[in-house]
Amino acid sequence: MGNADFSNVDLFGDPVQPRREGRGRPEHVWSRENSNKVLLAFARGMTTKEAATAIGVSVPTLRKHYSSEVAQRDAAAIRFEMVQLNRLNTKAADGSVAAEKELGRRLEKARLDDLSKSMSAPTPRQERKGKKAEAQEAAEGIRGCYEPPAPPPGLLN
Repeated sequence: MGNADFSNVDLFGDPVQPRREGRGRPEHVWSRENSNKVLLAFARGMTTKEAATAIGVSVPTLRKHYSSEVAQRDAAAIRFEMVQLNRLNTKAADGSVAAEKELGRRLEKARLDDLSKSMSAPTPRQERKGKKAEAQEAAEGIRGCYEPPAPPPGLLN
């Protein structure tokens, strides 16, 4: 184990800001590391509030400094998966058998997940009829001497 300098970071690896004179907290500064944390939080399916908590800021601060990441929230999981598949594909094209096997396994899993989603889609329920509607249909189906009379013929002129 190497000697790492942990004197300037807190328990979670975030930099510790030295106390300044004056009121309020110092202005948050955008960083690539926090940007990646926010994107990973969204890829995992976290809410905006959870992503803000993950980097230690409020939701308004997250929206102010990481607006482009918040805009990508809905697509983050799909984009992350595509980046992973692209990296596996590149390694497989370079001759890595392990990457080729992993790529095939992930593609097959995705195909099966899509298939199971389409199979488990709820079937529309048939609307149940009330007693009066059932009685009306039964009455309309009666034939014989109790059959309702045919409509009278129309005017000839």
